Amino acid sequence: MTLSPLTAMRKILYIILTATALLSVAACSEDTLEAYDTSTSALNIARGTVFGSASDYPESYSFNAYFLGGKVTDYTLQIPVRLQGVIDYGRDRHFGVMISEAESEGITDGSPVVSFDSKQVFRSGMYQDTLRATIHVDKMDSETTYKMRLKLIPGDDFSAGVPEYQYVDVQFTKNLTIAPAFWENNSKLSKITYSARKCAVFLEISGITDPEWVDDGSSVILDYWISLCKQWFEQHEEYDSNGNRIYFE
Repeated sequence: MTLSPLTAMRKILYIILTATALLSVAACSEDTLEAYDTSTSALNIARGTVFGSASDYPESYSFNAYFLGGKVTDYTLQIPVRLQGVIDYGRDRHFGVMISEAESEGITDGSPVVSFDSKQVFRSGMYQDTLRATIHVDKMDSETTYKMRLKLIPGDDFSAGVPEYQYVDVQFTKNLTIAPAFWENNSKLSKITYSARKCAVFLEISGITDPEWVDDGSSVILDYWISLCKQWFEQHEEYDSNGNRIYFE
């Protein structure tokens, strides 16, 4: 039987749409296999671009306490944890966390510098939740560069996921021995003899929280901050390690 041109065209279009739909389902199944694989329930620390953007899922975490803004005494890390398996809509589940001392420096289990719940909640209905650990900035010293590896612990609710995503590294410090990039690259600040103490006062007054902060030197607010820093050191007698009075100049 000979098909009319219109009927033939409809059949071809049907075949194309059916094939497209099947491919879409297959692709979708591959993309969501991790979330809906009913054979396991595991967790992975979501880090790296395999999980999303680098800004949302960094490979590791690092910070200088001086750039947290103001007089911060506690800083809570919020690290995404991704489900591998079935979403549970009926109950909260729990996962374990520990410090891997062998891969850490300046930090041990029970250190006063960091605290976290060793058993944390993965809320019902979520495919991603948060691991929280608090750094006690006021307990940090100014000499140590702290390195901490946090690891997931398999338990009753979750087995171990992908080995390379069972941990995350965090590095942090509280010193300004080396001048931040914004100081060296600024036409006005670079004319002021650098010291860690001068920078600490400048950060407290300015509220800058980005080591890469950029100003072309023409900003009125920068002049104002420098003026306040000069006043501060004139009103507060402080001396460097050589016994010389510190001035903001």
